[in-house]
Amino acid sequence: MSNLEYNDEFEALLDAYMPIKNETETKRKVSGKIIGMDRNYTYIDIPGEPLEARVKTEELNGFNIGDELEVLLFAKIEENETLFYIASKRKLDQENSLNKLKEAFEKNQIVRGVITKKIKGGFAVELFHHQGFLPVSLSEISNEEADSFIGKEVSLMIRELKFDKKGTKILLSRKEIIAIHEMEALDNLKLYQVVKATITDVLDFGLTVKTNGVKGFIHISEIDWKKTTNLKDLFKVGDEIETKIIEIEKEKRNLKLSIKELTKNPWEIISEKYSIGDTAEGKVIRIVNYGAFIELIPGVEGLLHSSDFSWGLKKVNINSFVKVGDIIKVSILELDKNEKKLKLGLKQLSENPWNNAEEKFSIGKILSGKVIDVKNFGIFVQIEENVDCFIHSSNFSWTGHKKYNLGDIVEFEVIELDIPNQKIKGSIKKLTKSPWEIVLENYSVGQRVEKPIKNILDFGMFIKLEEGVDGFIPTQLASKDFIKSLKDKFNVGDLVTAEIIEIDKENHKIKLSIKKVELEKTKQENKDLIEKYGVSSSEE
Repeated sequence: MSNLEYNDEFEALLDAYMPIKNETETKRKVSGKIIGMDRNYTYIDIPGEPLEARVKTEELNGFNIGDELEVLLFAKIEENETLFYIASKRKLDQENSLNKLKEAFEKNQIVRGVITKKIKGGFAVELFHHQGFLPVSLSEISNEEADSFIGKEVSLMIRELKFDKKGTKILLSRKEIIAIHEMEALDNLKLYQVVKATITDVLDFGLTVKTNGVKGFIHISEIDWKKTTNLKDLFKVGDEIETKIIEIEKEKRNLKLSIKELTKNPWEIISEKYSIGDTAEGKVIRIVNYGAFIELIPGVEGLLHSSDFSWGLKKVNINSFVKVGDIIKVSILELDKNEKKLKLGLKQLSENPWNNAEEKFSIGKILSGKVIDVKNFGIFVQIEENVDCFIHSSNFSWTGHKKYNLGDIVEFEVIELDIPNQKIKGSIKKLTKSPWEIVLENYSVGQRVEKPIKNILDFGMFIKLEEGVDGFIPTQLASKDFIKSLKDKFNVGDLVTAEIIEIDKENHKIKLSIKKVELEKTKQENKDLIEKYGVSSSEE
């Protein structure tokens, strides 16, 4: 089905201009003089004709009473008992220009027409005194531009030309003309050329523009070197902007443009200005849970990670160091302009206290510091600024459990140094001799001791030798006599005399025997009796 057959509104528009037809009359061209005009009709005196001709006044724009002109007679009517010829100058003009219209269509020539009205689906266009239809899809006219084209003369191509009882039907197109102009304009444009462009639409993701009659698009990423969000706050339709061509798409008759390319890439500026290790000044623009973003210049921001705030603190409260809007100095740790990667540091502006850690905090060294944190499992002691040591509760004392409070000054020995992970472990109890060392100095195999019973079990008894060190007496060594149950003879707290019969240095164990003491005592008693009475106690 032809596009023309859809244009019922346009056909009605054409018919409204045409006088009522009378098939019994023969059309003929005549000349006459205007003798009267009113709002609706103009009356013409035609020499040699018995009747006046009546023409719609709207067809005679620019004519006045007394002017002579040619019209086409094609019907006769009677009104209020008066006869008139029905005539039309428009119809005559149309017939006179019909050949031009046919020739333009057959030879695919460019024609000029005036857009007279916006109608459903497109525009009414007058050309060669005929009315044509220009669909929106072939007009290359946006909704925003439509009103500005009314009354404007434009170049067109005739897509379809039909003749039927209702008149001449003309389908027009502006698309080919625009395509030609765009291709010509594209040929005159060069890559990276700076041009003026007019914004035709503002979208969430970019701007549509026109420059030199060519459509173009500026993606949101090409607006500015720094991130851009709401374009409608920055631009409006009709704005004229300066932009640079970054791609010419001839097949699509389209340009890709950039505003940010009009200025130097800030990453180039930064890479020229700074090197790794340099100190820079920047503004805190955003704080996140893993660090802060610092803007050095508009369009370049780097990450100051939480791990690079302090040499000593393992967990950093970022807000205690910086706030949004602060101007701070930072060290350049990593800079890659191609990857647009910038890593910054704060702690690097001061000397790393771990540089001489192997010498200052070597294992076995005696140090002191202030308790800065107390946990259930131990304490953290500050040795110097940004350096602390952890002391587990098991290393507080050889015996029992000692408590420490914030601010306490403690002395300790370094027992572990992990430089890569910046960790130090210490021990307070190592500053004193262990109970076992004291036992080894004061006790030996064969030595007899008198000590209290600490605990009685089915398999033996434990006696307290020193604070933190117990001795063990097996059941079979608890008496020279048979004992069914140790608790029948002994009580916790009883002082007993026993002889050390074994010291296990490797496993920190000491075994004693009461039985041996008793047997030796009995033996000595027998010896004494024999010497005195010549008889032993067993013989009595």
